[in-house]
Amino acid sequence: MASIFKRDGSWVVKWKNGAGRWMQRRTDCATKLEAQSLARELERKAEFQSLGLEPIEAPVSLTFGELLDWYAQNFAGQLRSQGDRRAAEKHFRPCLGSLVLPEVTAARIDEALSAAADALSPKSLNNLRGFAQTVFSKAIQRGLWKGANPADAVPRRKVPKRAPSYLKAEEVAPVLAEVPAEWRCLFATAVYTGMRRGELVALQKGDVDLEQGEIIVTRSWDAGTTKSGRARVIPIHSELRPYLVQAMRESPSELVFPRADGSMHSQNVDLAELLRAALNRAQLVEGWAHKCRRCGNVEHSASSEVRRCSKAGCGFTLWPSPKPRAIRFHDLRHTTATLLLKARVPLAVVQRILGHSSPTITAGVYGHLDVEDMRAGLEQLSFQPSEVPVAGVISMAVGARRGAPVVRNPPGAGFGAGAPNENPEQSREVKGGGPSWIRTRDQSVMSRQL
Repeated sequence: MASIFKRDGSWVVKWKNGAGRWMQRRTDCATKLEAQSLARELERKAEFQSLGLEPIEAPVSLTFGELLDWYAQNFAGQLRSQGDRRAAEKHFRPCLGSLVLPEVTAARIDEALSAAADALSPKSLNNLRGFAQTVFSKAIQRGLWKGANPADAVPRRKVPKRAPSYLKAEEVAPVLAEVPAEWRCLFATAVYTGMRRGELVALQKGDVDLEQGEIIVTRSWDAGTTKSGRARVIPIHSELRPYLVQAMRESPSELVFPRADGSMHSQNVDLAELLRAALNRAQLVEGWAHKCRRCGNVEHSASSEVRRCSKAGCGFTLWPSPKPRAIRFHDLRHTTATLLLKARVPLAVVQRILGHSSPTITAGVYGHLDVEDMRAGLEQLSFQPSEVPVAGVISMAVGARRGAPVVRNPPGAGFGAGAPNENPEQSREVKGGGPSWIRTRDQSVMSRQL
């Protein structure tokens, strides 16, 4: 709300500009009525600036902290996740918040990211860099900043490729049986459809067509679109149908998987902990840590069988504690895609189910093959002789090509088993089909019989 007051005989107008920053201007207005009219005009201009219809006349003294406040006020509601904004408040504001925008250079941003390297992973650091890039991009669009985007010049951190983590086909049913009843339908839908966490939480009853056997995925969390920005249709698996019917019957609101009061779950809901607890109850763990409550000794084992402390003079019964697998709720989406690809489902079909923009993304991110798959692939190679009709002659399963190696006889030896070949003509006669390579005493002849 704009206001006016008199100072040193002149009318002064105070208002908030489009960036949400208070501004003051000494005017030449002769009367209070003229000053009020100017204040209303400046208010309308500020409204146009906040909508991006007019550039914002930002003072040089605008700090990065004030820019973060402006971004939070105007764009925070559009963010799919508030994690990056909270990370910026924690890691950017203390070291960059008091700096005016010309002082927030790429080197300063990079220093702030390096200072946060101990607390954040490389991927989180890249997300924080992207947040700063977005904030400056919005400031440029609204006229708050006229220079280059300093975050563009900040190098990205190298993110190590994470080892694949997913449930095997035989593990899915035991895990679902151990998930609490109020969450089991949501977990089953995640496995049978590959939907993301936000898509599951935002799924509405109107998106589920039981007659046609289809789920229309159109939203994620509070946003009206999915992560990819495109809606997709997923067929309902016959084994998934009872779970959906039960969830829709028990839901008190339009959501399929709401809270007990019918509202949507928050983004802080810890589905990963529920998954790990179910894995522990199903005894699908990395191992067991047997702890002694008397002396504190810890012994690691792949079995949960009760044992006694092996420390000298103790012998107390050890308490087995499971070592949970490093798995996230998002790994259920990995499970869906990986098991489909292992079942030889076409890559394009898996891509459409997951809602990826390109099959390359599906193959690169979710095409995980375990050691047994690689073993089966390597077994397709065969270099052993399929038939050796004459000693010293090799017949290979792999077709012969020009430049293939020729087997030479030892000096003074023929093609017999340790006996010299007295008849050179016999050496040219090879019984049986298939490719063969023959070398005589006087010359080498390579022939291929098809």
